[in-house]
Amino acid sequence: MALYKFKVYFEDNDEVYRIIEVKSNQSFQHLHEAILSSVGFDNKHDASFYMSDDTWRKGQEVTNRSGDKPKMKDAKLNAYINDPHQKILYTYDFNADWSFCIELTGIVIKEDATVDYPNIAKSVGKPPKQYNDKKFGEDLEEDEFDYITRNLLKGDVSEEELVEHVGFGADTAAEEENGESEEEDDGLFAGDDEEPTALDED
Repeated sequence: MALYKFKVYFEDNDEVYRIIEVKSNQSFQHLHEAILSSVGFDNKHDASFYMSDDTWRKGQEVTNRSGDKPKMKDAKLNAYINDPHQKILYTYDFNADWSFCIELTGIVIKEDATVDYPNIAKSVGKPPKQYNDKKFGEDLEEDEFDYITRNLLKGDVSEEELVEHVGFGADTAAEEENGESEEEDDGLFAGDDEEPTALDED
């Protein structure tokens, strides 16, 4: 059985990508599960594939949502792929809007009998966490505020964790570790609180 070799990467960061091999007669459901597994995401949300052209315009949709669109579990890959350089857009969790680009980079004539497919053949880069983390390019201050309000105020994080995640209090912690404090600041005018010495009169 022929294999499709796909390069799958985040739409907003192509330096984090996966090479996934799938049998041509496997379904979009198989590819869907392999993508989520490859980036450490759960499988609790709706998703859709969109067959695309070279300019990434969305075409035919294959989904796991309710409705009259073709369903992933029933749609075989070889029934939809007719371009040796096929491009596919993939969206997971429509509220969070995780978007991936998928490119067909090769077709292998014969599968390896010793490998279970889909197969994650190569992983490059560390993906963002699915929950409680910023996406690529997300505003840092907004993420920090969100982290504090959702976690600190609920008592779910310690002060040490807060320093690690958002840097709050980091300077103070560093000073304490180095044995420094404001009280120990020996400036140019140290000793100004002492009584002045009277000048000798001639």
